[in-house]
Amino acid sequence: MMAGVEGSAGVGGNDRGEGAMAGARVIREIIRTPAFLEIIKTNMTALDPEGARMAVRTVLWEDPELTLSLAGTAPEIINYLVEAVLELGRQLNQFPAPLLDAFLDQLMNGVNVEGMREVPAVYAPLLDKIDGKQRARVAMGAAINAVARAVNKAVAGNPNFVRDSMPVVDGREVGRAARAVARSTALWCFSGMARLFKRLVAAASRG
Repeated sequence: MMAGVEGSAGVGGNDRGEGAMAGARVIREIIRTPAFLEIIKTNMTALDPEGARMAVRTVLWEDPELTLSLAGTAPEIINYLVEAVLELGRQLNQFPAPLLDAFLDQLMNGVNVEGMREVPAVYAPLLDKIDGKQRARVAMGAAINAVARAVNKAVAGNPNFVRDSMPVVDGREVGRAARAVARSTALWCFSGMARLFKRLVAAASRG
């Protein structure tokens, strides 16, 4: 019986793998079509942020029940996007340095930095509704771990990476972040000392 179940699971996994490979082959053939490439270029250069806002409002409020039901697929979509971003990084690592520099310069010049700065203010009320503080603590810990690993890797590759990075560092933002970290660390230490003091007082009173 177990063998049958395992066999069924294996068949399901093979079907998913074959489906993914078939999808990749279809995408490869479509991308090789010059007319399709021109359509992509034309539509990508015509993307309008205001159009994105209208699209979100239309999709969300035209049929909220359908939207919420589709939200159940969010983990699969997120996993797909994460893997796509990781693979993009792996492939970009194979680019020659001059080509990669040009690609990153074009990418950074086209990013709406002001819009990105609005993200915390827009999502703060939403996070308050879903206990975002606990989720943010977990995400912040993971982000700190990722930054620490990146710093360690940078030091291994270039011991003078701090000196080389300083010309493009926003000193004001770094200073604010350092003060925030110091304040949070002080509060953490103070709360730990307060808990320890309470335990000592309680132990003395019992004695």
